Amino acid sequence: MMNMESRWHETMRKGIYGLTGICWIAVVVIIVVAARQHHLLQLAPIYAYNRPQGLLGWTLASAIVLSITSGLMHREAKRQSR
Repeated sequence: MMNMESRWHETMRKGIYGLTGICWIAVVVIIVVAARQHHLLQLAPIYAYNRPQGLLGWTLASAIVLSITSGLMHREAKRQSR
């Protein structure tokens, strides 16, 4: 039987996985919509002055951070299941 803490970790891990997927899908949608409307160059700069710029920059930065977090959580879950 799962205790309360492990259930919370499992729920948090699934939530992070879901947010990661949503962010990456949003990045692709932003790029595709901009390309179809011939506004792809208006997305630049993505990163300037040591911080993300614009919608694409912030979404991409969030997706990268969530991907790293997701990978670390997956590694921890694998280690605990052994």
